[in-house]
Amino acid sequence: MLGIFSRRGRPLHMGRFPMEKIPRVDRPTTLITDGIERVPKRAGFFVRAFFGDLGPTAGKEIRRFITKNPLNAAMGHVHWTQVPTHRGEPYAEPAEIPSDPEEMAKHIKALCHFLDADIVGICECPEWAWYSHDMDGKPIEARHKYAIVVVVDQRWETLEASSGDDWISGAQSYRAYLKGSTISVVVADYIRRLGYEAQAHSNADGDVLQIPLMLLAGLGEMSRIGELVLNPFVGPRHKTAIITTNLPMTVDKPIDFGLQDFCAKCMKCARECPAQAIPYGEKVLYNGYETWKPDVEKCTKYRVTNLKGSSCGRCMKMCPWNKEGLLQHRLAMWAAIRLPWSRRFLIWLDDKMGFGRRNVAGKWWLDLETAKKHGRAMQSGKTNARDLTLDRDTSAGNDKIAVYPFEKLPKASQKETVPVDRKAGIADTRAAEEALRGLKDTGQRR
Repeated sequence: MLGIFSRRGRPLHMGRFPMEKIPRVDRPTTLITDGIERVPKRAGFFVRAFFGDLGPTAGKEIRRFITKNPLNAAMGHVHWTQVPTHRGEPYAEPAEIPSDPEEMAKHIKALCHFLDADIVGICECPEWAWYSHDMDGKPIEARHKYAIVVVVDQRWETLEASSGDDWISGAQSYRAYLKGSTISVVVADYIRRLGYEAQAHSNADGDVLQIPLMLLAGLGEMSRIGELVLNPFVGPRHKTAIITTNLPMTVDKPIDFGLQDFCAKCMKCARECPAQAIPYGEKVLYNGYETWKPDVEKCTKYRVTNLKGSSCGRCMKMCPWNKEGLLQHRLAMWAAIRLPWSRRFLIWLDDKMGFGRRNVAGKWWLDLETAKKHGRAMQSGKTNARDLTLDRDTSAGNDKIAVYPFEKLPKASQKETVPVDRKAGIADTRAAEEALRGLKDTGQRR
């Protein structure tokens, strides 16, 4: 049974979750074509908010996005101090280490778990997974062959007590970001001391796109949430950190636990999204890959301007895969993976049993907001207290979702404001849907 095992005698490199029981496949369950273009950091939507692309309110609020809650700020303060240790020169003399790539992969995974990673995978790092340019507009070299992907659980107990978009939401993210950053900088430094190049990539500073690397490292599948890879054991409730390196290691294969069919049937994250930024409709083709593309403008604006909380992780809370590791949940997980006919029933049952409601008995944090004028942390008089919205109409498809194609994103050198064109973005969604249908018609889509 998935998840029911004794940890006694279990090698450390295998971690605490039995990922070895999840079926492996030769290629990811979503299509990745040869036409993916590298993107500059300037094109990221949080960065675009800083430049004013999302309007004056988002441009103002992004500057206190992290520090508006004192717990976020405390963890972010430590997190950002680690940036100078992301890079470094390798020792000139290589260490006396095993020459077997499989043995080194096990060793590095065990090290990550020793440092409290929850799940670890390794993949080759394709050139398109590197950003094309840094924030100064300078080209980024895709210089390392391998990526070590570290997954950190955001913890079920706190998320169960939260609405997902209240005052603990940002702190849950930053706890995982800080932990992942600490693991990655230590592992990168260790590899450099072995005589090999290595660089850490965290939320604070990184040169690679973390989402596709988690997919390629066999740690999950792309989900309806869109820009998120869902793991079978911790669901969407995680953050990642990356170490790129030239240390030879064996790599992991992608996994297939039936999530594409499950997400095609389930609308819960989209139904409950406060920004209505997650599509109800079909996947699209975006920059050469297949995905349920969220409306990133809506999502980013809501997260940075949330008046009744700090950021947002409501989609993570709502997902039927966000569960505690109890026996009944592992049984449901086994059925979702092995019995495709049971998935619609499990989705219905998730709502019927009230999963997604807040367990207020578990609330431990203070609803504090740092005042804009004097910087004092004060009790917020406004806090999101959502539960379930079972009666929302989910039949709209992608009608209200805007997609902003790669060719219309800001270029690396653009420092001026580049406003989003929402009307054009909705039209571009239609084009992205048609592009994917075209691939299907010509047999290029699995």
